[in-house]
Amino acid sequence: MVRRPYPTYRDQTYPATAAVWRALRELRPEPPGYASKGPRQKLFSAALEQSEQLFTAAASVGPASRPLVLFYGLSQAGRAIAACAPAPADKCRLNGHGIAAAQMDQPDLGSVTVKDKGAAGTQSFTQVAAMLGSRSLPDEARLADVWASILEVSLWPLQSTTRPQLSVSRETHQVDANTLQVIVSGLPGNLQDQASPQDREQAVRAWLADYPSLTGYRFRSIGAIPDSGPDSWDSMQGTIGCRLVWDVAGGEEAAKRRFEDIAPWKGRSLSDSTRVIHARFGGDDRVLHPLMAWWAVLYTLSMLARYQPGQWTAQIDVNRSKDAVAIEYLLDSALAAVPELILAAIDEVTA
Repeated sequence: MVRRPYPTYRDQTYPATAAVWRALRELRPEPPGYASKGPRQKLFSAALEQSEQLFTAAASVGPASRPLVLFYGLSQAGRAIAACAPAPADKCRLNGHGIAAAQMDQPDLGSVTVKDKGAAGTQSFTQVAAMLGSRSLPDEARLADVWASILEVSLWPLQSTTRPQLSVSRETHQVDANTLQVIVSGLPGNLQDQASPQDREQAVRAWLADYPSLTGYRFRSIGAIPDSGPDSWDSMQGTIGCRLVWDVAGGEEAAKRRFEDIAPWKGRSLSDSTRVIHARFGGDDRVLHPLMAWWAVLYTLSMLARYQPGQWTAQIDVNRSKDAVAIEYLLDSALAAVPELILAAIDEVTA
């Protein structure tokens, strides 16, 4: 079992990321899982050393070059994850990216696409995704859609994002022990601008249809009115929320399992009762693991920085690009969010 990082007195002054890297370094003398000895142990330790050095270097460079360093830091960490996963020896040495970026000459960053190269299970991205129980990428996914699936940057999506993340929180007071009641927040406020309750319900249902994990819900009734449609309210930043209910047989334990099915992962700043979900993309209803979402986005940005430097420079220019601040925010967030996801992924594959 991976020991979770606990901040020390020194960490009150220095970034909390230091505690995460210390926890990762602590694993190297006696790596977990299948990396406990032999060639896998050497691979695990060397890959994590390179990963940490690359992330450290990334913190000292600006957005013009940072995607390149961050991506290869994550790629090397992927090798450490593979080394300790219960996979055959020939599968733990990652080769090739396994994904590809296309339409990189698009002026709209969100319209750049990233796709699975069709080498399922034989290259880096697809191998690590399988080890983490994640879907891979579809044949083609818009960068804006993959970006929107990253919890840590949900406040700064790309301009062309059409389906943002939604927050899902369990109701604290359950009226019926055989139901799961949640609050879903983040829907666009104009869904309320309908002529009738029936039209409003239809609009909300149509919007939620793009979030496949929410299947099987019903709206919570308002008062004693059984078919009153979505109980929604105005929220911050022009969004609304609504209350959804699932019938479950088996009481609290069944409700917990259903909630885990709806929203499997939570972020660093969220509690067990608050999660996020993202919309389907590429026609695939399966969930993309948070680490793999970061992997796909950082890979795509690194390809732009490397092969389209003039265009990339324009994208990160705050005087010209509407996405420049979102890019800066993502690249800053990666320095802290990705190492913690790496540590969590090692825990997942060795649990």
